[in-house]
Amino acid sequence: MFLEDYFQLSIVHLDQQEMKEIFNNISETSQRYVERLESTVFPNHNPNNSLKELALLGAGIGIPLALGYGIRQYILQKPKLKEKIPWSQLGNGGNIISRVLANQNIRFAFSLTDSDFKTLNESCTESKIKLIHMKDYNNAIVAAGGVYRMTGQIGVVFVHAGPEMLSMISGIINSNVEHIPLVIIGVSPILNKNSFDESLLSKYFKWSKTIHSINDITNSIENSFCESIEGTPGAVYLEIGEDLLLPENIAKEILEGHQKSRWYFNKLWSDFSQQFKYPSPESDICFHYPRLRLVDSPKTKQVEEILNLLLDAKYPLLFIGDQCLVSNSIQNKELNIDSLKLSIKLLGVPTYLTGFSKCLGGLDINNLIHDNIDYAVHQADLIITCGVTSPTFLEELKVNYMKTNVVSIEEFPTPSHSFKLELIKKLSCDPSAFLLHLGFLFPKVNSNKWKNWLYDLKEKDSIGHLIEEKKSMDKGDHLNPHMMARSLKDTFKKFERAPIIVSDVGVLGENLNAALGESIHSWIQQSKFYSHGSSIGLAIAAKLCYPDNDCWMIADEKSISKSVQEFETLSRYHLPINIIVGNHENSLHLLKDEMKEKLSQPNHQPQYQLQVNQQHNNQQHSSRTAFHKVMSAFGGKGFILSHSDAKKEDIEKTFCDAREKSLASQKPILINCWVDNQKSTLIPTNATGAGSM
Repeated sequence: MFLEDYFQLSIVHLDQQEMKEIFNNISETSQRYVERLESTVFPNHNPNNSLKELALLGAGIGIPLALGYGIRQYILQKPKLKEKIPWSQLGNGGNIISRVLANQNIRFAFSLTDSDFKTLNESCTESKIKLIHMKDYNNAIVAAGGVYRMTGQIGVVFVHAGPEMLSMISGIINSNVEHIPLVIIGVSPILNKNSFDESLLSKYFKWSKTIHSINDITNSIENSFCESIEGTPGAVYLEIGEDLLLPENIAKEILEGHQKSRWYFNKLWSDFSQQFKYPSPESDICFHYPRLRLVDSPKTKQVEEILNLLLDAKYPLLFIGDQCLVSNSIQNKELNIDSLKLSIKLLGVPTYLTGFSKCLGGLDINNLIHDNIDYAVHQADLIITCGVTSPTFLEELKVNYMKTNVVSIEEFPTPSHSFKLELIKKLSCDPSAFLLHLGFLFPKVNSNKWKNWLYDLKEKDSIGHLIEEKKSMDKGDHLNPHMMARSLKDTFKKFERAPIIVSDVGVLGENLNAALGESIHSWIQQSKFYSHGSSIGLAIAAKLCYPDNDCWMIADEKSISKSVQEFETLSRYHLPINIIVGNHENSLHLLKDEMKEKLSQPNHQPQYQLQVNQQHNNQQHSSRTAFHKVMSAFGGKGFILSHSDAKKEDIEKTFCDAREKSLASQKPILINCWVDNQKSTLIPTNATGAGSM
């Protein structure tokens, strides 16, 4: 009976039959090992030999304990049964999939078409899962990854299994680089399957499996969620036949309708049935609770070690990321936000907020920095990233690891390059709890330790704002982008709730990030190394996850062209997303910059000056792409801002009117801003600062 006591904490969710089988297996295996030991080690010894008795006693006790420990570990990993539902009540595989997703706390999923996923559409609706049908594979993958970044929910995407899947490879690579867990479910047709080299996909997915039977659906999907977050998070792939998603009689009708003779159908159905079997109507389908990956609490020794590094630093920087706010380990979100704000204030370390941590900003926290990140990183001797999930974040900062100590606190361990592994100190624990412990353990006597360093950064913030304000007064050929930024900031201040900003990578986004400061709830942006230029998937995810907040998307004329096909998606699902396009096509400033670069070359040709002047005159009357009309064609609303003499009040009125129409119609709007080319207003790193978050 000592084994039952040993298992007491582990077998609470096993029924009596399962317990009995486990203990019988242990006893039988133990007896076999004892008999083998007696026959091989002591074949000729006296049965009463004390050595023999001692060895057999040790084997009789030790072997069951060893086997018991292994089985105990297995039991701890075994999913806990939630419910059993008769197959007759479920009826098709689509209902099974939707129920498994609901048990995994999935609220949103994405697919490429709704015509071939009828049972999935119906079952997801019944399970209160919103299935969004998008137009582009990579936009769907970005949206699924965005849901994970914003809620911690693993991204789910349904696709057609076939050669067209190769078009999503770039999106899969990007998600793997960013350590975003995704479950990609490929649905193969009943007939006319297009064969292709599936081994190509295995190079890009960390785990893959094909589902052959109804009974295998639940375990396969539940295991896929575990595999996606196990070790280094990434994408996994499951393939299931459309025949398993349909009721058995409908699958037979489809097969019969495509055959010319009855005997051939019978043969085909016989071969088909050998590949899988539908369960009997009275059979039960088992569903389990999700197996959560537990987050370690920070150890006192870890906190004290970082505290000592912080006290020794002269120019420290703190970067706070999404995990501090959207982690599944956080129970009370509002209390967590208030506690984090207090901790940041108590530390007094110059702090940059990234992603959803922007909501921690406030006028009462004086150590928040918004601008000149390049200068700050260049001067810093200690950088602490807390809850920053993107592994490329530090690469984008261009940190000098030989000069600067770097500490990274994340929920789970992530691999690094062998060289950087020695230069970055990584801690795997709850980043929110770590920051709270660090703030409350920090000695109050040192709260002004970095006063001069903070003053230096705040002063450069002020200088950057003054430069921005001065440049907003300049007159050009079209709308002044600096005036647009000021107008947008004052517009956001009028809102009851601070908006969520989704930005494409570029100078416009960088400068707006610095200019908008504390007027926004969060700033979501893809990595600079992301090969897919459009962020419309992130905007869709943001509006789905935070329906009560305004969502504004910042793009330029290049990135918005990759988003056009999703305008219909926004209108179809009534997603009131506000898109601002900084359109500087054929900008004269771009031409002037090109002219200066050419003329600065020692061997430039004199006729180039004349050529540039001719292009200069011709493009004064050239028009730019009417993206606002494209949005109107897809069912949204379009606006245009193009006049160089537009007043700040008029620009703000346009923003407010556009927002009101978007909210009233529950449709997207696009404001096509014909802006002059914008250069970074930031100050050089070796002088007075540069860069923006």
